[in-house]
Amino acid sequence: MQVSQLLGAGVAFAALGLYISADRGSGTSAAGAPPEVPEAVGHYALVVEGDRDQLNITAAVAKADPWAGVPKGFASNWSLSIRDAKGAELANVPLDLSKFDLSPQAKGQPRTAEGCIVVDSHVAMLTNVPAFADATSYTFLRDRTVVGTVDGATVQKLAGGGR
Repeated sequence: MQVSQLLGAGVAFAALGLYISADRGSGTSAAGAPPEVPEAVGHYALVVEGDRDQLNITAAVAKADPWAGVPKGFASNWSLSIRDAKGAELANVPLDLSKFDLSPQAKGQPRTAEGCIVVDSHVAMLTNVPAFADATSYTFLRDRTVVGTVDGATVQKLAGGGR
């Protein structure tokens, strides 16, 4: 074989290898494909209440509009993890709790006013999350510590869609 034929064969094999690895990375391959996250059907507006050690969903409203997603660049060590029956995470929504005093020493203390700004250790807020029919748990996390879990049936019931 001549050098040009060997070089051409090498390029062909390299291109074939790139094609195969690109197919595997796209998730279209049946073997080893990552599990698909179901598509959300609208979103929920949730009322979240509690404190630094225990958060709960106390009300929910189902909305037909799609969830707008996480604001670009927003990050928080507080989040709401939405999971299915197998424990797979359907979504992880960071929560903006920056308006609350969630320091350990503030827990149980009365709210204070600094000018026109009220600072409270009691959380009472609205948050929007995607609505998944397969969601079986909504778990609040501070860093990686669980600070509350609400089952999916309860959220559906609060939103008027459950029994």
